[in-house]
Amino acid sequence: MKVLNKESLYAVTDLTADKIIKMTDTQLRAYQETLTNAVNLFPVQKDRLEDAFAKMDYAPTLQWLKSMRNTLNQIHADNLAKQCDKQLAINQDVENIRHDRLKNFIDFFMASLTMLYKDIQSVLDELKTKEKVKPKESFAKKVKNQLSTVAEINEKTIERMSDDQIKGYINKLKDFLDDCPAQEDGLRSAFKIKNYASVMRWFNVIEGTLTKIHADHLAEECHRQINMNNDYSAIRHEKLEPFVNYVLTSLNMLCADIGSLQLDDR
Repeated sequence: MKVLNKESLYAVTDLTADKIIKMTDTQLRAYQETLTNAVNLFPVQKDRLEDAFAKMDYAPTLQWLKSMRNTLNQIHADNLAKQCDKQLAINQDVENIRHDRLKNFIDFFMASLTMLYKDIQSVLDELKTKEKVKPKESFAKKVKNQLSTVAEINEKTIERMSDDQIKGYINKLKDFLDDCPAQEDGLRSAFKIKNYASVMRWFNVIEGTLTKIHADHLAEECHRQINMNNDYSAIRHEKLEPFVNYVLTSLNMLCADIGSLQLDDR
């Protein structure tokens, strides 16, 4: 149960500030329950008191006043409780009760109670509003903005992913970080010794890895180079070199960007 805010008690109680400050959470919870019960009981007490007084049935009228006074004592509405005690003392002789004088007090008493319980209900309603569980932020939503900072990742693809898909995607990113150094070394070594068949195989491996993490643009460029250079004997080393360097630089930057995200997949 949510604990009452101590500051809210100043509007609904005659307790001193010192007493409110000293209240423990357990006492606050018990007090909240007492306030709730008082609000729920008030309509019944009000109807019974007004009905008895309208019939000039003073004995039950005084009994309902006592009942309401007891409730006020429990919620520490001490000033109203004291005024009620005074009227009970004045009107203890039911044979000599002055109807008009008692009516004035009951009218005042009911108006005061109505305002008091309205204030209490407001405090309780505010507490319920605060207690409402906020929708848990989607895991996908939390990491979406981080992922979108990596230029090669397609934002529309991320937007469509569920939480489970995002978590799986993060695992693929981690695999990419683990595998990328070997792929870079393989491509660099194959190109250095002009083994173009091996270069294209590494492009193919890198394309597959990039596709898994939705680094679509770079993957498409690798695929295009594979198609353009299917005749290994016609490959011009100096013409392919800028693209190889571009891929190696892009992979290195992509790894750095992904590594900086520090995504939490728990």
